[in-house]
Amino acid sequence: MTHVKDIDASLEAKEIVVRGRLHNSRQKGKLCFIILRQNYASVQAILSANETISKGMVNFSGKVPKESIVEIKCKVVIPKEPVATCTQKVELEVLEFWVLNRSAPILPFQIDDAS
Repeated sequence: MTHVKDIDASLEAKEIVVRGRLHNSRQKGKLCFIILRQNYASVQAILSANETISKGMVNFSGKVPKESIVEIKCKVVIPKEPVATCTQKVELEVLEFWVLNRSAPILPFQIDDAS
């Protein structure tokens, strides 16, 4: 298990497993952009429909409620432009996506409200 704060360019092309809270997700067509958070560190993961991941899985991942605890098996990729919205400047190419603990769809207090 890799901590989000430890994910950097030195792990390029390696497969890792990361667990954290789903801070935000946005689905567009065959892609889903996921922001995974652990304490104050955050990283962007991309789930795309391909020969091993179905479009249904992409749709499912885009509907997981914020603050749910998820675990992903992924490969670390260095993007052309660093990810500006996250503390870690690399991206994760999702190979497997697991929801460990689904949060309530509407929480009384959102992290975005506090920022």
